[in-house]
Amino acid sequence: MSIQATSRLVKRCLLALPLVAAGGPAAAQSVLAVAPTFFHLDAAKKLILINAPLARVNAAFDTLKVITAPDHHYQLSQPVTSVTTRQAYRVQDADTVYTVYFTQVPVLHLTTRHQIADTPSVYARLALADTSGVLAETATGLEIRGGSSQSYPKKSYELSLWADTTGVASRDLALLGLRNDNKWNLQALYNDPLRLRLKLGNELWMRMNQVYYQAQEPAAKSGIGLAYTEVFLNGSYQGIYALTERVDRKQLKLKKYAKNTIMGELYKGVDNNKLALTYHEAPSFQNESVAWGGFEYKEPAEQIDWTDLYDFVRFVVNSPDTTFRSQYKTRFNFENAVDYFIFLNVVRAGDNTGKNIYVAKYKPGEPYFYVPWDLDGILGNDWQGLHTNMTEGLLTNGFYDRLLKETDFRTALSRRWAALRTSVLTQDAIMAGIAQNVNYLQANSVYERERLAWPTYAYDPAQLAYPATWLTGRLAYLDAAFAPVQALAAAPAVGATLFQLYPNPASGSLTVAFGTAPYQLSVQSLTGETLLRKSLPSGSNQVDISALPQGLYVVRASNAVATAVQKLVVR
Repeated sequence: MSIQATSRLVKRCLLALPLVAAGGPAAAQSVLAVAPTFFHLDAAKKLILINAPLARVNAAFDTLKVITAPDHHYQLSQPVTSVTTRQAYRVQDADTVYTVYFTQVPVLHLTTRHQIADTPSVYARLALADTSGVLAETATGLEIRGGSSQSYPKKSYELSLWADTTGVASRDLALLGLRNDNKWNLQALYNDPLRLRLKLGNELWMRMNQVYYQAQEPAAKSGIGLAYTEVFLNGSYQGIYALTERVDRKQLKLKKYAKNTIMGELYKGVDNNKLALTYHEAPSFQNESVAWGGFEYKEPAEQIDWTDLYDFVRFVVNSPDTTFRSQYKTRFNFENAVDYFIFLNVVRAGDNTGKNIYVAKYKPGEPYFYVPWDLDGILGNDWQGLHTNMTEGLLTNGFYDRLLKETDFRTALSRRWAALRTSVLTQDAIMAGIAQNVNYLQANSVYERERLAWPTYAYDPAQLAYPATWLTGRLAYLDAAFAPVQALAAAPAVGATLFQLYPNPASGSLTVAFGTAPYQLSVQSLTGETLLRKSLPSGSNQVDISALPQGLYVVRASNAVATAVQKLVVR
């Protein structure tokens, strides 16, 4: 059969008809015959994965004793009246014992005879089965993706769907309810113990933000969609992955290059060591290069020209305050700048202040805007998956350093924060997103199988408690940092019942009172720099703040039993 004939999206039967043994209908009720679409075998690990619809599975027998697949009969060690995705089952075929799991997660197979490298792509076969019976089969180019993540034993991959074995022609498929495309990423999720931060972060951003030109481009998305899938590579089970869309011209619906004219633009942040990326310098550029100042050129693919982005970076770096104030809203979409700053800080994405951000422009004469990427080091973890336990300080870059000096930006920031804190950015809403992902993975025994694939991995329930604790502290800090100045006198600040400070606004000195126990007091800038730290006794204390410049600060008071933060205005 030709590649063209097998590169298709087809419906397959959900389950083969139950096998009928010679003993008659009663014997047939003890056998489950699984169609090849839903039967996935790792012979080396002695693992069988079945992702047929569970209701149809349990309707196929009364008491299950035998599972059949092409040319094999697997005898259960203990007959069961129903199966579940939360339990493993032991079966035997001849002298070999296997572990069987039922799952409702889509399963993707990649098969290749070639050595997989960073580049170029090698030919492979792809087969992706979801639980509805839809089977996607195609040729694909396969290569390893990522930077430092390439050193991990569990690799991430880039998929380029092909119409033939050479990759001369591409093929678009809509996979797992995501967009119709020929380019996909398989993210390994290796550096997140919960295997969910990347997915949750992108889902949170999409709930917060949409492109400002949505009315003109209804299909445009301000981020990427993701779907979980379990992966087999050359018959070897690799564990849980996220199949993801890509940030590109198609996703954002940027205007196409036309008549030798640059229309939409797209750049990717890749290197924080290059200071143009973080808006601290504007070096010269060469249009012969796909890299400049920490950025990687993406669109338009037909022509490389850094002129417009260079002009914007130079504007941020060098323009006088009056010029910046009068022009920044026309050069960068104001609402997107506000949303991304809030998002960056609420999840504390420490690796996403310059690197791992796309800068895009819809068409000539329109403002730039941000699109986040690689959101695995968030919610109290760094990019290596280690707990940072840092709930204080604001993440920023040279662009946001200038924006934070602008009254319009700070006012909009406070208003947007207040609105989001009643909906998308409540503790309950974010934790519900975490719980939804964890429950899905736990319900399908994914964490258990992840350890089968990667023996050093171990799911720890305490990993779920950590982001809840971290988020409590982070939201409290940001409530103080983003609170409107005019609201300070009208409403108690975070922790006002635990300690008081007055006057506020203040200059010269400040009175601070904290319960009946000694405490540590610190005063920090909005970027997290500690400018004053003192150990104080209980009761009222006078604190000298004459050395603090005018501005906004965060005051933290803590002892062995309590921690609270408030916002302070020095004038």
